[in-house]
Amino acid sequence: MESGCIIKHFESYAPISRSEADLLASLEKNPKEYGKNSNVWCQGDTPGDFYSLKRGWAYSFRDLEDGTRQVLDIYVPGNVIGLRDYAFRSRVSGLRMLTDGVLCAFPRSRLTEVFAESLLLCNIFFTIGSRDQAILIERLVNMGRRSAREKVAHFLVETVYRVDRTVTQPNQPLHLPLTQSLIADALGLSAVHVNRVFQELKDEGLVSSPNSGVQLLELNRLKEIVKFDPTYLEEDIQAAMGEAGQFRQLQT
Repeated sequence: MESGCIIKHFESYAPISRSEADLLASLEKNPKEYGKNSNVWCQGDTPGDFYSLKRGWAYSFRDLEDGTRQVLDIYVPGNVIGLRDYAFRSRVSGLRMLTDGVLCAFPRSRLTEVFAESLLLCNIFFTIGSRDQAILIERLVNMGRRSAREKVAHFLVETVYRVDRTVTQPNQPLHLPLTQSLIADALGLSAVHVNRVFQELKDEGLVSSPNSGVQLLELNRLKEIVKFDPTYLEEDIQAAMGEAGQFRQLQT
């Protein structure tokens, strides 16, 4: 089993020291295995621990009154999960495993320790929260203002950008364990509509569908379909650190 996914994820934001790496590594203790499609928690549960996703993929979702669901976010190795529920009395969404995986729970007190020990890690946590918010905003734009073909292409390309922080697949077609039904629930489309789009993309040689998930064959051409602009994924941690440093100087 691989180690240090959360460290690699945080290092993609800024260089971290050995002590900071050790602090992050301590959040990956007590790993627990979860099977594909198993629920980690349900919407409405009392918030407890945060989690780091050590291995595998997961997704958050809301069940709707008519029996359908809205997929809110996808999580990949290295992601910290549960920050959205920090200030609430109950979980605002459910969490389910997309694949077999390993989650490491850590209590809220550990997050306070991280904030107290490292200004950099504190800023990275806030940056991750801001990035998640930016992704949700872009998802709204995607769902409301783009064609079905553009929605699917944008979702696939965005997922690749997110995976690239922690997972590398050198000289191999990019494989994403995303089902068409999950993509439909994430984009507010019908399964039939998504299937039609995928058939078009297959016919053009842009994707293939192995036994599980989606294989991306022509990432650059998918980017061209939607004129993908990754600006909302390009955070500036150094600017945030500079402002934090100025604030500390004022305090002293």
